[in-house]
Amino acid sequence: MDQSSTIFKAWVPKWCIITIIFLIILPGVSMLTGYSGGITSAASYYGLDPTDIQYSIVLYYVGIASFFPLEKRFFSYFASKTYFLMSVVLFMGINFLLYITHEPVLFFALRYLGGAVTVSLIGVTLSLIFSQFHSERSRVLGYAVFYGTLLSSNSFVYLLDAYLFQNYDYNVLYLVMIYFQVPGVLLMLLCLKSNLRLHAKRFPLSDLDWKSFLIYSTLLLLIGYVILYGQYYYWFDSIRIWICSGLILVLFTTFVLTQLKKKRPFIDLGIYKYRNFKIGGVLLILYYICKGDVSVASTFLFNNMGLDTYHYAYIMFINALGIVIGIGITARFLLAKRNMRLIWLSGFAFLLYYHIQMFFIFGPQANVNSILIPLFFQGMGNGVLMLSIVLFMIKSVPESKSFSASLTGVSFRFFAFTISLALVSFMNLRQASVHYHELGHSVTTLNYESAKRLQLYENIALAKGASAMKAKVVAKKMLGKAVAEHVNVLYARDYYSFMGIVIGIIMLAIALIPHLRYRYMKIGSKVIPI
Repeated sequence: MDQSSTIFKAWVPKWCIITIIFLIILPGVSMLTGYSGGITSAASYYGLDPTDIQYSIVLYYVGIASFFPLEKRFFSYFASKTYFLMSVVLFMGINFLLYITHEPVLFFALRYLGGAVTVSLIGVTLSLIFSQFHSERSRVLGYAVFYGTLLSSNSFVYLLDAYLFQNYDYNVLYLVMIYFQVPGVLLMLLCLKSNLRLHAKRFPLSDLDWKSFLIYSTLLLLIGYVILYGQYYYWFDSIRIWICSGLILVLFTTFVLTQLKKKRPFIDLGIYKYRNFKIGGVLLILYYICKGDVSVASTFLFNNMGLDTYHYAYIMFINALGIVIGIGITARFLLAKRNMRLIWLSGFAFLLYYHIQMFFIFGPQANVNSILIPLFFQGMGNGVLMLSIVLFMIKSVPESKSFSASLTGVSFRFFAFTISLALVSFMNLRQASVHYHELGHSVTTLNYESAKRLQLYENIALAKGASAMKAKVVAKKMLGKAVAEHVNVLYARDYYSFMGIVIGIIMLAIALIPHLRYRYMKIGSKVIPI
């Protein structure tokens, strides 16, 4: 019997079920990257630094990663429909509080709680997704639907941000998230059966491991803080980085020792005994770090190509199309049990193509059409690698440990996501500074080309009616803007060339290490026969 027939009413078609699930997931996952198109707007609204807004995104991720183990117990304790309604009410309440507050401390606290509540919505929707497919295929297709929604939601967020931040105050974003939740919730309640229960066994809440939760949550918060703010405070020149690093060491040691002693650990550390799980974890971190951050390209698109936020949002739908196609093809290959290394090589090859193309695109001849294909392949690479690596990690451990593997995978993604934010910021500051100083030695009034360009800008200003004095001031400003744009182009090329080299090394490792390991073991068995 189709499992969904016991959950949804008989008259509800499957396409409608998938649409409802998508509508439920979208607001929650959109809030993870809700500032993608408006970090500057958020910073000015709360009176914070852009790095603080990035940390609020990290806080949302920490809420998801740390509350994941507890969510399973809450999910199994409450009736499914009641639990779903509680999660929705909490999500709306948190967003309403974010809408009415201007206090930075409350803003950070609510961002963390928002991540924790989003886990509850994800728990319900994942169970509903898995119910739509045959048991042998539910894991692959379920995760394909979920990660397809998660990754492609960025395109909807960009379009939403483009409209909101040009027409309303920043905090309206939270009100829109509440409105977006309503249609999916109403349709879900209409289509679900009244006696719904998505879990077979009820567990009491009396023995929740709050101690491990607090240690783990604090540990992730501190790790994210050190990674993101390290260069902001010049790393270990700051006493706060020393204190945070010391606390990380103490909490990490305490957490590991506590889990090893527990009969039912918060996270089963036995998963690290499995070689394939460790391989998957390393690949997941490497993938997140070098997946091709489109924020690097967005600066060029806005400043050098003069693209507005609406057109940028529409362009990103090409990226979403690549994600959907990549995940769909990968799901088929995984169900057909194709060679995993070939799937990984294909995914990284798509990302490598994206980086190489973007390196050559940056220049005066760039246009919108030239970036569509690279963005499509970047989406393809994301879809292929995210689904294949996550499922490889989960399948690498026994069924009894799969939940711990899934939980640890979320933590890996949080860790790598934070590193990628810090890496982009670090390379921006370092390389932009290097190129700016290099150009500073050549772009002077003594340089013929510089003087010629300055005279051109001055003539343009004079032609538009500026006085001779005003024309000289305008010309210097225009030259400074041209230098800044050129510095951004050089930095972006440095970033994409560096990441391209890293991806090339990863592909060589995927292709060669298994063969080298086999040869090493074969030679070793001859030298030291067993």
